[in-house]
Amino acid sequence: MNLLFVTSAAPEKSPFFTNEKRPPLGLGFLIAIARQKGHKVFFLDRYLQPTSFIADNFLRRHRIDIVGIQANTICSRDSLRLIADLDEQRRNKAWKGKIIVGGPHTAVAPETIPEAVDHMVIGEGETAVTEILDGHVRERIIRRERLKNLDALPFQPWDLFSRLPYDDACPWMEARPVYTLNTSRGCPFDCTFCSVDSVWGKRYTYWSAERIIAESEYLVRSHGAQGIYFREDNFTLNAKRTEEFCRRIITKNLRINWACETRVDTLSRDLIDLMAAAGCRAFYLGIESGSQRMLNALHKGISVEQIEHAVRWSQAAGIRTYCSLIAGTPGETFGDFRKTRRLMRRLKPYSYATNVFVGIPGSELYETIRRDHLYEFKDDIGLLYMPGFHVKCRYFYGMDSRELVDHEFSSKTAFDRKLELALQFRRLKYLLRRGKPR
Repeated sequence: MNLLFVTSAAPEKSPFFTNEKRPPLGLGFLIAIARQKGHKVFFLDRYLQPTSFIADNFLRRHRIDIVGIQANTICSRDSLRLIADLDEQRRNKAWKGKIIVGGPHTAVAPETIPEAVDHMVIGEGETAVTEILDGHVRERIIRRERLKNLDALPFQPWDLFSRLPYDDACPWMEARPVYTLNTSRGCPFDCTFCSVDSVWGKRYTYWSAERIIAESEYLVRSHGAQGIYFREDNFTLNAKRTEEFCRRIITKNLRINWACETRVDTLSRDLIDLMAAAGCRAFYLGIESGSQRMLNALHKGISVEQIEHAVRWSQAAGIRTYCSLIAGTPGETFGDFRKTRRLMRRLKPYSYATNVFVGIPGSELYETIRRDHLYEFKDDIGLLYMPGFHVKCRYFYGMDSRELVDHEFSSKTAFDRKLELALQFRRLKYLLRRGKPR
């Protein structure tokens, strides 16, 4: 059987930045599994490089039997266009294959997937794809039990990925090329702004330390990897696994730099020191806010004190920290923002950035905002924009909100009015520095 797996192209405008291009690891597992079963697999990453493969007669030239589309909410407009174009090919008898759609969007908004799709996979896709390829599936909507043994998954199809111009650097490490791995799934925490629970569920599953080492060594040996970036929510959630992983690196003398994404409450001083000795060079930390009131409101489950400890311990160990922040969640005040700003100035992490809040389907906060109609604007893919979105875009991004979304925002909060004063003050200081006050 001939299969084509495709990603959906990024939109021209989005409130979420889409310039980082890395391999689609979820789709990579499906590609690897299909290959193992003896199928011929083609792959087009339209998020990386948009293509008009349908118009180019790709389907007939390669006798494609199944097209598998990875759909996420941000790119869902293109996913719907792809589905419509593929269905038109079938209705015109130019192609007679099947359409499969999976990815995060099917989990958070299954009602938006057209009936033209033959199979819609919700959640993990490895079992479902295997059953589809074996001809054992008749139902349209497929949801299977979570995998219990992630170690059994094959390596990513690095022979395909390594030939494509993906980002091969990590902004907090000098090493290059840097390859991306995702070694765990699920999240047991309750952050109200996050939709991961809707996609994976709360049960945390993970590769063993041995499995992480095996693929890391392969990347070093076969693809010249100088660094690994573990792109996942909670790399250090299982402290025992993290410790074993670090000790194996040290024992094997595997000289490779690496970075990971994690939470401050899963980091201890001893663990950070061990990670540094094993080559860890950077942490991506979901800080969100320097206001304990807002951390509590978001059900983040961490304290400002834990943030301070994690950043300072990391600095002492020589590990760089990037702090991810959120501004504009319901109820946030200018005072809360000032606490966040003071915390960053006091801790001086290697880098930090503020993301202007947008409600995403599948999160608890999204449902609250939708139910209580706290938003100003809802776009065609279901994203919810809060009052003052345009002010916060100018303050935190330095750009007009119309560059991100087609809507003329008008309403403001007290927080936004103070941000506008801060913007005026910032402009005045800039002009004074240039010596051209007006």
